[in-house]
Amino acid sequence: MAVIAMLALVQSSLGVLRAFHWFDAGSDLLGQGLLILPMIGLVAFARGALVLGIALLYVVFAVGMFASKDWARPLGIALAVVNLLLVLSVLIQGESLARAVFWIIVPVIILWRLLSPTEDPTLNVSPKAKYSSKKENGRK
Repeated sequence: MAVIAMLALVQSSLGVLRAFHWFDAGSDLLGQGLLILPMIGLVAFARGALVLGIALLYVVFAVGMFASKDWARPLGIALAVVNLLLVLSVLIQGESLARAVFWIIVPVIILWRLLSPTEDPTLNVSPKAKYSSKKENGRK
């Protein structure tokens, strides 16, 4: 599952860049106006913190996948679902589909691989191959 872990790291790095964009927008708005624009700036900071938190969880997921930890699979599924829900929210708010598709690709691939019934995502070996290799090792 090294490919899934690498995709998670790519998604994480892009998420960090997106969070920095939100922090920049929030800091620009904090210095303007008396009440409304600074409040919108705080909302931008909160959104940036959410994106940064998800990006850091993608790093934790990637480390768990590289280390073949049992908790990595449910974390990856949860992260992919949350990411897809956030993208759906952005689409509902009026974002163009062309820009949103970019953020959908990695979570869909992660969900597809983690929910695939023919693969053991922690070992990257199909259950039949795992069983046959144990059976062959028992005969030797």
